Amino acid sequence: MKIHYNSNNIVNYICFYKHNIILEVGVDFYCMLPKMKGVSFMNRLLVPVDGSTHSIKALQFALQLAGEKNSEIVLLNVQPSYNTPNAKRSVGKEQIREYQTDESINAFERALAEIQSVTFPVETKLRIGDPSIEICEEARESQATQIIMGYRGLGAIKRTILGSVSYKVLHDAPCPGTIVP
Repeated sequence: MKIHYNSNNIVNYICFYKHNIILEVGVDFYCMLPKMKGVSFMNRLLVPVDGSTHSIKALQFALQLAGEKNSEIVLLNVQPSYNTPNAKRSVGKEQIREYQTDESINAFERALAEIQSVTFPVETKLRIGDPSIEICEEARESQATQIIMGYRGLGAIKRTILGSVSYKVLHDAPCPGTIVP
């Protein structure tokens, strides 16, 4: 699997259509799908995945919705930047990228295992940075019509101290969001 980075820290992997690889995406390109007679994909569902059971539940919901609504799905994995002085001193930039890539591939493999024979496009993307910010940015850039994500049940105190990615996304998203319990 080839991986391409671009200037916005977005990694484009391989686009899938009907569970077959159709196009490897280059540095500054989005997934281009073949024109299909009478089919137009009006909805673009953004599904952040991290390999957790919560994100897999959200993906299952999105797959059902996409099948009913003639939509396409963008799977997004966000990895932390590790751009700290301590990380820079002890680990090289290439090692950090390799680790981020490996973690992302693991998350995508778990998500793609859920996709059986789909009749709509599924695209995978990796972004580096704060998850809530990157999810909202990807929704803007890819013109997502809806964000569907899992909710990790944190208690009120933990949510106040740590913050919740799903809570932040719901408040900052440029499109409607669905949180799958």
